[in-house]
Amino acid sequence: MRLAGSLLVACGLIACGGPERDNPLDPKFIGREEPGIQLVADFPADQELGPLMSSIRFAVSAPELSAPVQGEMNLVGGQARAEVRGIPAGPNRIFRVEALDANLIRTFAATDTLTVDDPPRQVRLQMARLRGSLELSAQLPPEIVALEVRVSVQGDTLDHTYEVSGFHEGRIEDIPTGTNVRVELTGRDGQQQVLLQRELAADVRDDLVAHLSITAEVGALQITARFPAYVPRAVIDRFSDAAGLFYRRSENAKLPGPDKPIDFDSSICLQRGFGPNSEIIWFYNFDAKGTVPAPVYVLVDRIGQPLPGQLPIFDLLPGDPGYSDLWQIYKVRILERDYPPNSLSSFQVLKDGAYEITATNEVMHCVLAPAGSKASQRFDSSTPSAAQQGWYRDQIVDYLLFENPNSTAQVDFGAGKVNAPEMFAFFENDLDPSDGFALDPLATGTHNVATRLPGQEGYAPLWVLTIFKLDFFDQVKSVANALDQSRDETSLLTLPGLLYVDAPIVKVE
Repeated sequence: MRLAGSLLVACGLIACGGPERDNPLDPKFIGREEPGIQLVADFPADQELGPLMSSIRFAVSAPELSAPVQGEMNLVGGQARAEVRGIPAGPNRIFRVEALDANLIRTFAATDTLTVDDPPRQVRLQMARLRGSLELSAQLPPEIVALEVRVSVQGDTLDHTYEVSGFHEGRIEDIPTGTNVRVELTGRDGQQQVLLQRELAADVRDDLVAHLSITAEVGALQITARFPAYVPRAVIDRFSDAAGLFYRRSENAKLPGPDKPIDFDSSICLQRGFGPNSEIIWFYNFDAKGTVPAPVYVLVDRIGQPLPGQLPIFDLLPGDPGYSDLWQIYKVRILERDYPPNSLSSFQVLKDGAYEITATNEVMHCVLAPAGSKASQRFDSSTPSAAQQGWYRDQIVDYLLFENPNSTAQVDFGAGKVNAPEMFAFFENDLDPSDGFALDPLATGTHNVATRLPGQEGYAPLWVLTIFKLDFFDQVKSVANALDQSRDETSLLTLPGLLYVDAPIVKVE
């Protein structure tokens, strides 16, 4: 693979001088400090980098060199940087950069052949996501006539459906590389009933084909006739007057209509602000919500373990009184040993069946949204960014999962309420939330200041807002100066009551 690169003057990226920080791994030269090449590798802006880059390495070779000059690079924002010394001026200098995950699987790479001037300048490469292949072989019973394969890695999803009869073998191309790429298999019979559901994992490399194989017998499988893909979907509208405060279609006709997909990654919902000590944070604005979480019902077996394949059950939609994107988990104990997953799909059935339902102190953050909606950012990279499914009164609903009992970012919850930390903020219209938070016209970010970061004690994605008047916008960029400013009560807007906003922090820079 050859990627385009270019030799640029150093001032084109940084304000006429060296990079923002030196690489401590740069080679050291004794006796004289020779000029170095500023090597910069740009990563795609739409990629989640954290878990994909345990290390970033460079290698530069030239005909006069007996061995390539190699080293590690620093990641600064969306760029990797290093100062490379020992490369003589001249043509045919080959620059290579590669990123590797924790298991040394290559995830990004770039290469270019350039002429190095004297004195050296800056070399800038554009990194590309590497992709590989997966071979799948499956020995299936004759009852299965269709095999669905879903490959998921870091927000990318590939879906394939194959007609099968007994043994199936095929290759799936163009899979992003990485460790433990998730592969979901669903086998169906001629009536579209699910006879097989498996979830496997494979390491995908750009230079080696991964292999997966399964063997299944229908006699050992439960048939789930009511699989979610073939039941009605609930209609969701997050922008009605009943559901929204910051976002109402009646005030902004450009908002998506009822049950239309929502791109939460757009600038109207994914916004930038400040952390307690002026850190740059990114957060979603999922609109105003209350502090009392709504109930969600999770079915468990006799020993309290979640039932495999069973979807959670919701009983409220956006706009309903009491709806919240924060859900208190209620465990529903199922005593039947042969319970078919998803045969229970509404709270009313649970209630009528007199099942044992127990409230827990666990809260999960599930944003119910129309099918096809997306929000790709998560603070905890182990939390899936793809939409999940649940039940609502015998219908399917999609939800986007954020903070949950298994994530590093927990919801501070007690006494039946979410303990909301304080966020300092400004309204665009200096009056109410109908026009959203005020944005810096130069930095295109808010001056909202969060008093907690994910993982810190007291963090929750629900914030109680303290609103400043716009006259003080430039003075507020940290908790310290927000507190100083708030001592002057004339700097604050008076709200009719406490206002809470659902705004999970998904990135800290």
